[in-house]
Amino acid sequence: MCRIIFPFLCILSLLMGCVPPEQKRQAKQAIKLDLSNAGVQHIYNLRDQGRTDSLLRYLNDEDATLRYLAALSFASVRDSNAVEPLVPLMEDPLEEIRVAAAFALGQIGSARAAAPLIEAFRQDDSLSKHQRFNAIVLEAVGKCGDAAHLRQIASVTSYYPSDTLLLEGQCRAIYRFGLREIVDQLATTRMVGYATNERYPESARLMAAHYLARIKGISPDSAQSVHLASAFVRSKNPDIRMAFARALGKSTTPQAFGILSKVVKTEQDWRVKCDLIRALATFEKDTVRELVAPFVSDPNPHIARTAAEFFVENGHTPDGDYYWRIARDNPNLPWQVRIALYRASYKWMSRDFPDKKEYLNYRLRDFFMKSQNPYERAACLAALAEFGWQFRWIYDKGLKDPSPVVKSAAAEALAAICQRPDFYRTFGENGRNVRRELFYSLRELVNTGDPGVIAAAAEGFRAEALDYHSMRDTGVRNDLNAALQKLKMPRDYEAVIALEKAIAYLNGTPLPPSRKPAYNHAIDWKLLTDITPAKRVVVQTKKGNISLQLYPVWAPGSVAAFLDLAQKGFYNGKFFHRVVPNFVVQGGCPRGDGYGALDYSIRTEIGLAWYDDEGYLGMASAGPDTEGTQFFITHSPTPHLDGRYTIFGKVAQGMDVVAQLQVGDTIEKVLIQ
Repeated sequence: MCRIIFPFLCILSLLMGCVPPEQKRQAKQAIKLDLSNAGVQHIYNLRDQGRTDSLLRYLNDEDATLRYLAALSFASVRDSNAVEPLVPLMEDPLEEIRVAAAFALGQIGSARAAAPLIEAFRQDDSLSKHQRFNAIVLEAVGKCGDAAHLRQIASVTSYYPSDTLLLEGQCRAIYRFGLREIVDQLATTRMVGYATNERYPESARLMAAHYLARIKGISPDSAQSVHLASAFVRSKNPDIRMAFARALGKSTTPQAFGILSKVVKTEQDWRVKCDLIRALATFEKDTVRELVAPFVSDPNPHIARTAAEFFVENGHTPDGDYYWRIARDNPNLPWQVRIALYRASYKWMSRDFPDKKEYLNYRLRDFFMKSQNPYERAACLAALAEFGWQFRWIYDKGLKDPSPVVKSAAAEALAAICQRPDFYRTFGENGRNVRRELFYSLRELVNTGDPGVIAAAAEGFRAEALDYHSMRDTGVRNDLNAALQKLKMPRDYEAVIALEKAIAYLNGTPLPPSRKPAYNHAIDWKLLTDITPAKRVVVQTKKGNISLQLYPVWAPGSVAAFLDLAQKGFYNGKFFHRVVPNFVVQGGCPRGDGYGALDYSIRTEIGLAWYDDEGYLGMASAGPDTEGTQFFITHSPTPHLDGRYTIFGKVAQGMDVVAQLQVGDTIEKVLIQ
């Protein structure tokens, strides 16, 4: 039986019947993604160079492999001029090419693609031979369609629990609409139904749960909270449970709090527990404090850090004297936890206790001066910034520190003080003088020429409440323009963009248009000749080894660059500079502060891969085509990264090691086996 998917396509279905599309090519060719083939390399090179006109010509090539790669290239290049040329490929004799074309149209995101995608949906699929293509079409419509399309997709109720790909495609479509802030009550009801019903496949339930957890404006009501709470208890899949936790945290109902307050005490998966703790933020603070406080001494450092940082973000004044006492009474807490607790007290402590503020000043400064760990010193500066009057000390000690990690942290702290919404309440009658002093401090930071410091400090100039636009003069403009000229693209991309925005703000001119680095780094195909599915790259750390499988077919430029750096020993001794519990661990920055890069950039490469599991290896990015040396590994599914961040591999063994990594842990070696 043909299943009706879009009500308004009934007439089209009758016209098409259940016959295959016109065979434009008599012989079906197999797609062979042989990376040693010169023709295959040529298409990848065209994608890398962004040569749209050349890629368009290959959409009609007789060679199915080249046709496929040309179509898929537009998922990365995203040129709207390719919309109309891609549409005929959704009737190609080969399913793989139809899939590539539909996927690319979704990635391009043009509203012009929505109608052709809907028309291409195979309603003649009585034998379920085209579920993969149809699923890709549904998700693609979610990336480019409008509210009417969302409601049409959400209205479909004819899928069976066995229609795994179609259900997954429908859920992905609704999720993609939601990420674009296009929501509908019917769609939300549908996602609650899918997420909480174990009859449906877990891949679809996972996407439905992420929709409920992440999409703005979606807050479960009492009845939905009951369903989600019940499903949380029944579910054995931690990936789904962590999304349920975040979804329940968006509800203020007693039913949501009832289940969260119960399961946070018994949950065994550390990732789910982190999300349960965060989910408590919307509820009554005194009750929540008693639930969260015990976890700051949890043996799992991710849980302990999440609990401590919970108080930084969600504390309140009556508890200002409480948080640091937890640290005092637990002297063996990791430094991340200890400093976060001091920061929470520093942030929430009432002004009526200046002697206690002074004590906190002393303790944080003492931690800073005694620490041999630059990441600990950086955390101290971020904590001190919670009390704006520390700006002089932060400037003095931070800029004199030998580590770029600490220098950048000092600039970030000063910019954060500028951006405080309570700036004038903090400084009172001295506000105007402090405003001026901070302005010239930011100016000096820009004059250091340090790209990390510049990128962080430039944000301070744009603090709306301080109106630094009124303080611009010829000297300031000359300083900022001179600093901009000394920065090097693409190495200093983040600093260049931040400084250009600051200059535009100070000059009262429109923000510069977004841009990306010009093509500057060719793919080294020789490095990929020996990469097979069985090949492994091993990241050695003191906590164990992480074995990676690479994906050269989806991301040859990223894989080649990674292998090149590994062979040269670049990663040896580099830090994991960013760790977000139950999100990612990130490393490979040559500076160690996240602002570092080399004198080249590589392209964003989007293939038919999704962040739907733990352990994906992705390229860190400051925007399209700005990737370089930094990479990350995910702790859990992160579908909001799909289509934006290159996936170039996955952890084959060693997720237990990934789960142990903390900020400041070192990459000892990266070996190619």
